[in-house]
Amino acid sequence: MIAKIIVTLVWAACLILLNRALVDITWAQYVATFVMAGIYSLVLSKMTSTGSRIQHEG
Repeated sequence: MIAKIIVTLVWAACLILLNRALVDITWAQYVATFVMAGIYSLVLSKMTSTGSRIQHEG
């Protein structure tokens, strides 16, 4: 659970920094947000599937 919180905080910080870097390019902000959301969902799903596998094995 703590790992998911850390991943979420790191992801949010990266998203904020990325949007600040692309402040004058609106379309790039949308693309970056979409890509970051995909990365976030993949990371969380991998964390969940790994955690469930460990619980079933143990």
